Amino acid sequence: MGLVASILFDVLLFIVWPAHYIYNQFLLGEQKYRRRKLRMLDSQIRYRWRWDRDVLSAQENERLMGMAERVQTVQENLDDVEKTEEFVARSLKQLDNIKPRNKWTVVKEWLELIIVVFGVVMGVRAPFVQPFKIPTGSMQPTLSGIQFTPCDEGEANVNVVKRLLNYVNLSRRYTDVVIREDGKLKYAKTRNPFFFFPYTNVRIGDQNYKLPGPRDNVLRYIRRHRLNYFPLADQKYFRKGQVLARGYLELGDHLFVNRVWYNFVEPKHGDITVFTTAGIRDKNNHKLRGQYYIKRLVGLPGDQLKIANRKLYIKAPGDTEFKLVGGAVQRAFDRIYSFKGGYRGYSNPDPKRTNAQYLTGPDDVFELKQDEYFLLGDNSENSADSRFWGVVPRRNIVGRATFVYWPFSRRWGTSDRVEPENFPSLPTSDIGIFY
Repeated sequence: MGLVASILFDVLLFIVWPAHYIYNQFLLGEQKYRRRKLRMLDSQIRYRWRWDRDVLSAQENERLMGMAERVQTVQENLDDVEKTEEFVARSLKQLDNIKPRNKWTVVKEWLELIIVVFGVVMGVRAPFVQPFKIPTGSMQPTLSGIQFTPCDEGEANVNVVKRLLNYVNLSRRYTDVVIREDGKLKYAKTRNPFFFFPYTNVRIGDQNYKLPGPRDNVLRYIRRHRLNYFPLADQKYFRKGQVLARGYLELGDHLFVNRVWYNFVEPKHGDITVFTTAGIRDKNNHKLRGQYYIKRLVGLPGDQLKIANRKLYIKAPGDTEFKLVGGAVQRAFDRIYSFKGGYRGYSNPDPKRTNAQYLTGPDDVFELKQDEYFLLGDNSENSADSRFWGVVPRRNIVGRATFVYWPFSRRWGTSDRVEPENFPSLPTSDIGIFY
């Protein structure tokens, strides 16, 4: 369905529209061209009358309707080219002289046009395509969430031009904050005056510091920075001269989700799927954070699943034994098992250290019932997924991830196509922060 829509769009954009333009501008006969010009003039006159008739005088309204009648008369005699052109030019001038509109009227009309077009586009888009932002790192490196990357002082202090380019292309927001006075962390509050550039005011002692990003993200990268560089220090007390944060915050991949895909095609193993969290609860009966989650669908109704040696195995309905879910099912699984570029396979979470309930060991098997689906994050060591809160009902599934439209990183384009970078990623025992 998505392919058909894409082909139709390309045909309209690159064939139909250019052909229509060329025909009307260069291939239309002179008489048809003049007739078209008069029709456009008639349309402008009637549009002006409909738009301004309540503010025009009776005499001005009569003049407009009289101009429309003269256009109809001229259309009956198109043989005299010069007279036709002269009539059109004169009529347009007269039209402008009937209560000339000031610049604010023009601005108002453009604003109304933009609002109407935006409303129509959003109304048409809503049932088919939904923009979605990756909020966390649970799908890395397939999809990147909001993350902070520390760097040295020279790299953090870049000029304005580079900051702008790196924001437009890579969604990076730089910061370099050093503690000015000893003190404890008192509070952190998010400010969002321009919507696209949220920042957080952090108060330490009697000093305020401004850091990019919403509160939860800021506190997270401050905590990680202190654990990395000051592991033995009191995590709530800061000393003068210590670096609070130095690096850049990336705002996560922004992508389009195809909402109609699963109306025509059943979900399959390996799909990157967006779903709502309504009715899904964790081990402690708590609601999940956020309205939407994005994970990879790995289990279909009737499947039996297990994770052993960092790989996923499935016994499908009718099978007598478990089979490895690999590249024959979906190319992405080979990337996940590659142990390169950030991929570390699938892990069995420790139920003693986490709230994990399912697939916690190589012998732990989970069976899916009708209309139940099992989803895992590609960043298995740092992902709260079906191992923690169980199945996703069919009614919760929203759609399939299709296209990363921003930032313009190596992941830009069709989702789930980029091969891992060539550096080793050995499995760890670190639990990290779960999402």
